[in-house]
Amino acid sequence: MSRARGPSLIAGSDEAPEGVHPTNKASRISSPGDVVALAALACGGVVGLALLPAILGVRCVRGLYQAGKKICSKDPVLDPDMAQDCDGIWPFSEKPGGGGAQQFPEGTKRLAGYVKMSDGVRIAVDVLLPPCAQGADGTFHPVPCVVHMARYWRAWEMRWPIRELLNRGEPWDFLLGPWKSALLESGFAVVSADVRGAGASGGVQSVVWSPRETQDTLELIDFIVGVNQPAGRQPWSDGQVALFGVSYDAGAAVRAAAHKHPAVKAVVASFLFGDIWRELFPGGIMNRWFLQSWCNVNSRLDNARLAAIHPFSPLIMKGAAPASSRKQLSRCVSEHRGNWDLMSAAGSIKAIDDPVAIGSGETMTCQNLELFANPLPSLDEPRQSFFYSMSQGKAVLPALAASQLPTLLISGWACVTSGTACAAFSALAGQHWRLLLGPWNHGGVQHVRYCRETKLLKFPKAKAVQEFLLYHMPRQGFAQSSVPAWLASPKPEVHFYVCGASPAWQHSTEWPPKNVVKKQLWLSTSQLTWTKDDLEHEGSTQLPKATASRQLVWGGVSRYSAMIRMMDLVRYKWKASAVAKGRALLFETSVCPTTLAVIGSAVLTLRLRSSKDQDADIFAYLRERPPDGGDLVYITEGALRLSYRREEEAPDHEKAADPHSSDSSMASFGVVPHHSYRRQDIQMLPAEGWDPPDVCQRVP
Repeated sequence: MSRARGPSLIAGSDEAPEGVHPTNKASRISSPGDVVALAALACGGVVGLALLPAILGVRCVRGLYQAGKKICSKDPVLDPDMAQDCDGIWPFSEKPGGGGAQQFPEGTKRLAGYVKMSDGVRIAVDVLLPPCAQGADGTFHPVPCVVHMARYWRAWEMRWPIRELLNRGEPWDFLLGPWKSALLESGFAVVSADVRGAGASGGVQSVVWSPRETQDTLELIDFIVGVNQPAGRQPWSDGQVALFGVSYDAGAAVRAAAHKHPAVKAVVASFLFGDIWRELFPGGIMNRWFLQSWCNVNSRLDNARLAAIHPFSPLIMKGAAPASSRKQLSRCVSEHRGNWDLMSAAGSIKAIDDPVAIGSGETMTCQNLELFANPLPSLDEPRQSFFYSMSQGKAVLPALAASQLPTLLISGWACVTSGTACAAFSALAGQHWRLLLGPWNHGGVQHVRYCRETKLLKFPKAKAVQEFLLYHMPRQGFAQSSVPAWLASPKPEVHFYVCGASPAWQHSTEWPPKNVVKKQLWLSTSQLTWTKDDLEHEGSTQLPKATASRQLVWGGVSRYSAMIRMMDLVRYKWKASAVAKGRALLFETSVCPTTLAVIGSAVLTLRLRSSKDQDADIFAYLRERPPDGGDLVYITEGALRLSYRREEEAPDHEKAADPHSSDSSMASFGVVPHHSYRRQDIQMLPAEGWDPPDVCQRVP
């Protein structure tokens, strides 16, 4: 890998110095806003004291009620105790690993500043150094470092006196702070940077995950390890780098890792989006609420409109942590006004190959963001286009596999990214690849427990990242007493959580696991039967008629809304009146004589006829009837717009993730159906009747 120009470290003016420098802790009251915030908090405190007796009374009554429920409950399935949700490899913990809940480990040193990219854009960077990287005489002891490119601010600066109570007065990362704390406790330096167009960085985001963002990551690594740098390697770096990210940041990490920078030794990608269309347009139906909410949040963050996030936000926080002076921060934020408006572009998309305009004036499609097939852009030569001047090499994930980098993929069953994680591992996993699939929503904030109440309590995912990186990037003077069992073998390995009445962790050296088999159920009148012979009669069933209003059969907080409202617990409740009111059809099996575990993708096959040429959206839900006969429990769902029913041969990575079957009766079902979603394949359901081989949609 070579680039004509690298990032520069130049002695800048007093207002905007490039490079990273020690930070001075802000004075206790540093702005008029601090005074206003303190006055507002004082008034709020007086009101809070007046209401304190009532608040305590309500909490006591609620606590006694919950304790009584626990004592009276004799059903172990409904017992809220989560101690059984663990094993020897993934022990359960109520506290996230690393440095406490809201602070970095004692002795952590923060350096902050700007690193100028080869095109002149300044990227805001924080370097967090563990105590072991700091000498008593002010020198540094080189350690491995973990690079994180942040879309949602690398750190937040709080107002006084809140900042005195949080992270010892230093800025705090509300999304990934516990992860960073765990890495610091393990002796890693953490380099966290705002992507261009966001936070305290300058520049403009012309499109999500642009090749220019990837080049920024690689140039930042050059800056750390001394490539094209007159001053050489940073004194706190030993030359080893790992890439880490969650959600959007995971996409930035794997795109950079695929370019095989010689300093990169490992990559950790959590909740990675790999096929944007199928993840955010399931069945061809735009997840409009999520996309609009996500775009609104980004716009407010990029333009530092804290009051739009929450009216009281300006009272407790100042905004993105500055990398130098506030004048430079304001200049960088003003540049963000030119950021690409994703929602305006997405609103015109009707098919996977529809072109949309991006900030650079070029066009792209959703296919350009797919990680399994879209070729990597060349960063070594001048490009006429961000997307179409492609090298002839591999796509992002195949290139990552070819690099032979140790890779840890993390996702959750209640997250749309689980399909990407399973497919990537199935088709591409090499030595030292690990896949962790837990009972989590997007981001892993919630432990979504089917048949029981969702909790915010977490498994120690940060501990898994610690162990993985320590094994593959050992630091000098660190003696690893024993290799964790899940890392002992170089063979790829997956650890997955089986939910339900008897939750447990399981592991396999391949995905799907060898013992997974396909089972077929048949639709009958209000029944699901295991054999076709049990069908009551061959006939047809009328689907619920479409109306101008929404046909809600489930209510509450779904796994999709919890992707944005992360503190709102997933509580998706079945509306029992939906069937009686003709809003839904319900098909149910008899009581299963043995425990049934469903792993992978469920497939619904329908044969439909229509009275006229028309389109419709079909939603299908997989749910469970608890042993006590209570309300139906949501497991997952699938959707398909019927005009998108055209199928094509599935790509190799989807075939690899689909269980093989020795049952000849399942041969006609093949792999999980792959709909084309291309503009030319859109077709209304014909009035003369239609009897296709399959109309089905993957259920993640």
